[in-house]
Amino acid sequence: MSLRSAADPPFRVVVAGLVRMRDCAALAAVPAAVLGIFLLPESRRQSLTFVYTDPSLSTAFTAHFVHFRVSHLASNLLGYVVFAGLSYLLATLADRRRLFGAATATYLLALPPVLSALNLAVPRRAVGYGFSGVTAAFAGLLAVLLPLYARSRLVPWVDYRHAPAVFFVVLAIATVVALPPSTTSLGVGLTCGLLGAYYVRALDIDRRRVGRPGTAGSTRGWLELFVVATVSCLGFPVVGFGAGTSHVATVPNDYVHLLGFCLGFLGPYVSLAVGPFGADRAADEPTG
Repeated sequence: MSLRSAADPPFRVVVAGLVRMRDCAALAAVPAAVLGIFLLPESRRQSLTFVYTDPSLSTAFTAHFVHFRVSHLASNLLGYVVFAGLSYLLATLADRRRLFGAATATYLLALPPVLSALNLAVPRRAVGYGFSGVTAAFAGLLAVLLPLYARSRLVPWVDYRHAPAVFFVVLAIATVVALPPSTTSLGVGLTCGLLGAYYVRALDIDRRRVGRPGTAGSTRGWLELFVVATVSCLGFPVVGFGAGTSHVATVPNDYVHLLGFCLGFLGPYVSLAVGPFGADRAADEPTG
């Protein structure tokens, strides 16, 4: 069974036909706005940060778009370009543009104050700012979109229900990267690894049940995109938690990244399970 035919148009032609310039412009408006805030006077940016000892609803939102160092700004915007860009491309090619649009609006408008509020659960005298929590949410969305893209363009037996395999493997990697060796970190890492292995096993069982798909159509471009997106998603912990825990200042960042990734994954995954976001064309019909 194959989703692709030898007569199908090549990858580049399909991408050029489906990607919309207005979508690209809307996505580009986000880094443009963040850059514009970065160009404000430092005193003005200071007033937009989230002070944990004196929180406000307005700064709970604005703080996530504030940066003070070029390196911090560049790393967050690069992460946004990679994870949001790949998520948009996978969603577009999998006929899940509505899901991507709803998730993006949620991440940009509702998620920032939620992340700020959840940060208050860790009492400390600190100032929060930076776009990394929102960027992490797009990494979570990418984990949901990987099986949807695979089902639509590569193999029909993959489903959104297999997305937790990616989610738990990423968490297991994050545990190794972010936490110092201890009984707790070992337990968390093993638990996430076992859960990831369980879903990977379920994926293999479904593959065996359906049988090996045919290869009548070329996967050139389609498979490469899937591999790049998968490596990027699995590599998120390295860039998201790679600062380590040698200094207390890195702890809030790791906490925000974890929250962003988990919430970014859970929202779309639950939406798919409940049912408001089917395929943009006929629900769950393989395309190609």
